[in-house]
Amino acid sequence: MDSRDKLERLFAMFPGIGPRQAKRFVYFLLTRNSGFTSELALALSDLKKNISQCNSCYRFFPNDGNTACQVCRSVNTDQKTILIVEKDVDFENVHKSGFYNGRFFVLGGLLPILEEEPAKKIRARELVAEVLRQAETGNLKEIIIALSLNGEGENTYQYIKGILQPLTQKYSINLSTLGRGLSTGSEIEYSDGETLKYAIENRK
Repeated sequence: MDSRDKLERLFAMFPGIGPRQAKRFVYFLLTRNSGFTSELALALSDLKKNISQCNSCYRFFPNDGNTACQVCRSVNTDQKTILIVEKDVDFENVHKSGFYNGRFFVLGGLLPILEEEPAKKIRARELVAEVLRQAETGNLKEIIIALSLNGEGENTYQYIKGILQPLTQKYSINLSTLGRGLSTGSEIEYSDGETLKYAIENRK
């Protein structure tokens, strides 16, 4: 396997990238000058050094010496709600809209139908631990499950609802999901701000 094959294999591991696109990426790089490829290599090398993962919501954020991200430690963040999303780009889409000002939790994925080990597929244990930590402060009043409206999203919602139910009942926390605004099959990542606003405002 030469270096082209190795790069194609690595690019093909990216979400939504197939073998043809992976091959195009490789040949694109071959047409660039050494300055471009050196800059790309440096950026990749710096990525892990300069980006940290929040120990509360588990999103990635620029390393600033803190273990919690700016949103989680901000005094302006509403401590009464936690919005559960699938991935970092979903967090970014909701956060940049400006209409939700509570806490977040990034699951790290969705559960395929008939998944045999759900706790290994998403951050289930971490979610329970974080909800318990927030619930014990007495501030947490609502958990909003904001997942894409497709089969895997619904399957994940049911699983999350089940594992959180003992805590929501014990601490009298309302558990809701997105309401009208998102159509069936919609993904949070590609939803516009106005659609997300209505979905959250009409949660049920």
